Amino acid sequence: MFVSVPLPQGLTAFLLPEGPAMWHEFALGLDFADPHATIDLLIAADAITRRPDCDRATAALILAKAAAAGFHRGEAPIGFDEGAARAFAVRLTDAMVTGAFATARFALPPEVLRLVIHQLGPRGPLPLPPLSLGHAPHRPRFGFAGWHPVRRTAQARSA
Repeated sequence: MFVSVPLPQGLTAFLLPEGPAMWHEFALGLDFADPHATIDLLIAADAITRRPDCDRATAALILAKAAAAGFHRGEAPIGFDEGAARAFAVRLTDAMVTGAFATARFALPPEVLRLVIHQLGPRGPLPLPPLSLGHAPHRPRFGFAGWHPVRRTAQARSA
């Protein structure tokens, strides 16, 4: 059972102090095309990917999910600003190409890695140079249920 965590200051204010493991958890559950998604997801993703300690796998996954939602074409689901979505995709693509994400600790599950390769590989809509990713699992204090962080039991964190 999960217990929802209150967000009195909003999603971004919650995520930033939690650090790279929580940002990676956020990226794994991120779905810009979800009918319940809001601009808050883009704001959080933008803030995370501007941090110097953002992991390369986290940034690549966020960019792949933005590409899958059409952000690079200036398309955006309801609840998002098309110009802001495109600007985000352009900025993050440039950051990935110029090597802005020096840290590569975290691994990506196989199904998520396939999405990254499909979107950012040589035949994808945003082809990037080959990326070296990490192998470490991430162990955040919280998980996500929908777009809300939830407390995890100690047993779930150790699994």
